[in-house]
Amino acid sequence: MIGSMFDEVGDRIFRRRYESLDQNIGVILGGESACVIDSRSTHPDADELRGDLARLTTLPVAFLVNTHMHWDHTFGNARFPEAVIVGHVDCRRRLLEEGEAARSRVQATEGFPEEIRQNLGSVEIVPPTVTFRNSIRLHLDDRTIELRWLGRGHTDNDIVVAVDGVCFAGDLVEEGAPPAFGDAYPEEWVTTLDLLLEDLAPTVVPGHGDVVDADFVRAQRDEIAQAVGHLARDEGTAPWPSPVMDAIAARMTSR
Repeated sequence: MIGSMFDEVGDRIFRRRYESLDQNIGVILGGESACVIDSRSTHPDADELRGDLARLTTLPVAFLVNTHMHWDHTFGNARFPEAVIVGHVDCRRRLLEEGEAARSRVQATEGFPEEIRQNLGSVEIVPPTVTFRNSIRLHLDDRTIELRWLGRGHTDNDIVVAVDGVCFAGDLVEEGAPPAFGDAYPEEWVTTLDLLLEDLAPTVVPGHGDVVDADFVRAQRDEIAQAVGHLARDEGTAPWPSPVMDAIAARMTSR
């Protein structure tokens, strides 16, 4: 339910679904410390997250994982100064190279909530300090968290976070709305989801929307493939409205 407190989706594994941007934040608890997955959009949003986190646990945050570089998942990073921030090598690179441009672009977009646009001005952009290319394991006291990059999809730096039967998939998976293709790789996204489905945990937490399972991920993979086929070979019907299909077409012709 949007607006509820943390839901336990696995053993000491939680997600908080925020009404703002219908976004999911993950929390994994170890014996003596915690790992947070994504940091929200602005400093006030991250402060709200920290307040909610304090009601869940008194454990310190050892790790903050960024599932990809987009502003709504990383612009709260500065509010976790005690944590080691972990992400893909291209997540760090693109935040450093493109973070300010992303801030300006969102501030100039009237479709975003005014509160977010105003609060973006005070954001300190902090990139991951520990990066990896293909995979890394985080040892959170008594448990191991696996981070993997499976290929390009929603961006070129999406990672998934797997721990004890739960997968935090970031924006590689979207529930409640079509996936976002603004800087995506539509054809490769299909292959990346194929790899994800090979060894997918029973419980999947998308970057936005409700918790899903492998059947949902497979269906979304098929929708993306259908959209690519429709645009590339004029096969089948379009799975989404024209604005989404136009965004996919733009990405397919931009390279």
